[in-house]
Amino acid sequence: MSVQIRPIEGADKAAWDSLWDQYNQFYKRTIPANVTITTFSRFLDEKYRMYCVVAVDSESNDVVGFATYYPHQSTSTIDEVAYLHDLFVEHGARNKGAGRQLIERVYREAKTLGCDSVYWHTQYFNHRAQLLYTKVANRTDFVQYQKNF
Repeated sequence: MSVQIRPIEGADKAAWDSLWDQYNQFYKRTIPANVTITTFSRFLDEKYRMYCVVAVDSESNDVVGFATYYPHQSTSTIDEVAYLHDLFVEHGARNKGAGRQLIERVYREAKTLGCDSVYWHTQYFNHRAQLLYTKVANRTDFVQYQKNF
């Protein structure tokens, strides 16, 4: 499978919604509809520094994956860093290079934005994705804590 990686467009909403639903099901989380709507609109609004790129199957022209990311300041560097927030490739397109290409596109975009690194988190049980992640980045020793309000 050959894919092209490009910025998300308004016409991608239905495809992204479907992939977003699959992604959230995988992580066993429920995102309110208003959050999903707002998130998608932020990708298209230049005043927000929240970005999304999609993987498009070159033959079918179907959107088969996405990555979301945003740059932010850090206390450990003068330059910004980028957080790769979400990465998903539909089941039928996995192990064919789309995930790697999405990550590499985020790397290029982050460099263009002046970031000095890209980082992300994943669930401990996401073993399949970790097989890719260990090939394209270095695993850190950090453990995440969270308090919801």
